Amino acid sequence: MKRILFAVVLAVIPVLATAGTRRPAAHPPQAPREVTTENNASCDISTSPAATLLLPYFEVDIAKHVSRARNAIFSVINTSRSPQIARVTVWSDQGYPALWFNLFLTGYDVESISLYDVLARGAVPQTSSRTERGLKSASNSDNPRILSVESCGENGGRLDPSVLTAVQSILTTGQGASSGCRVGTVHDAATGFVTVDVVNGCSTISPLEMSYYSQVLLFDNVLTGDYERIDPDVDTGNLAGGNPLVHLKAIPDGGGASNNTPLPYTFYDRFTPPGARKMDRRQPLPAAFAARFIEGGTGKFHTDYVLWREGASAGAALCVSSNAAMPFEPAVRFDESENPSALTSASYVNSPMSSSIATTSKLFPPLTGYGLTGWMVMNLDNSAGHQAAGSPFSSPRPSQNWVIVKLSAEGRYAVDYDATSLKNGCTNSSGYATTVVKMGNEK
Repeated sequence: MKRILFAVVLAVIPVLATAGTRRPAAHPPQAPREVTTENNASCDISTSPAATLLLPYFEVDIAKHVSRARNAIFSVINTSRSPQIARVTVWSDQGYPALWFNLFLTGYDVESISLYDVLARGAVPQTSSRTERGLKSASNSDNPRILSVESCGENGGRLDPSVLTAVQSILTTGQGASSGCRVGTVHDAATGFVTVDVVNGCSTISPLEMSYYSQVLLFDNVLTGDYERIDPDVDTGNLAGGNPLVHLKAIPDGGGASNNTPLPYTFYDRFTPPGARKMDRRQPLPAAFAARFIEGGTGKFHTDYVLWREGASAGAALCVSSNAAMPFEPAVRFDESENPSALTSASYVNSPMSSSIATTSKLFPPLTGYGLTGWMVMNLDNSAGHQAAGSPFSSPRPSQNWVIVKLSAEGRYAVDYDATSLKNGCTNSSGYATTVVKMGNEK
């Protein structure tokens, strides 16, 4: 038996040797592929240290006692050893900056902001460059990108009563802006969204000024944070939920002000100066999403969608009426049996930049059948980027958006989580929901 095996091996060796000397078949040359291995150079949004944080929606009962008031609390964390300065801007639901202030963060610092304290009591968090640093943190002057810490000696404190009144009016009635225009929707609670940017100093320049984006922003991906929404009123909620803030990285990370980025456009595209429209270098957000819902049943399930949508007005505009009711393509709803329902293509629906909408709203297709659960596909493009003239965007493209799913049950359980983005912000997703409907009709 050993002799037979040995003979077989000897017979195979020449064949293998001959095969090894054969010349491979000629193939036409292929163009080299560009492969990105650097995660920080991606258009995909992830929860990782960033240069800008977004709280897509808040509502605060400024007229109620804190024990019964809806509130939003968010944190800003400095993940670096060096000190950082964060600019917090509170925007109306139509995208008008009602209030802004700076946070001086020592190395590895964290600051929690209660919007009830800020908007109901006028108490802005107090931070200072003279704060004693932690044992593992660098000196409070040890960040070469910060122009000066002298102006950061006393940040925050009590708002002047007249300022607080104007801020509250903007966020509840839309009135009170210096322009005299209505800049927000009427609400029974202060409503809007928040951005947090890493910046080079404690400047008081308005975020409506182009120079804020070309001279004040920094590009170090060092910030992270989360939010908690609280509704302690037993008659209306008795719920709480939370989620990471939306993290928008600067690409490339670090360095000085530059328009040099591989991104096709950026998060602050509407606000950046002519000739340098990608100056902020922040990742853009997508337009198309898939979002789960559960409605009804013995558990009294309920679902809201939080929608943050890029505005249709020019970034420096003092009047933002074009952001009040921006259209979006009707969603497509699928039940548990994959049955689709959709509104007619002519029935485009509208919403402002920041809103929370029940999935039972007439803005969405009705739920058919007896099922309680399913999902929706949504394309939230506001169409401003496809105008023949007068587009606020630097190029023809879909608008940017974000969706958070808010689930609750039995009047005591709640959870928030990000909807699934179907394409990233660098991919054209125009007509996504319409395409889904057409594909279904063809089958």
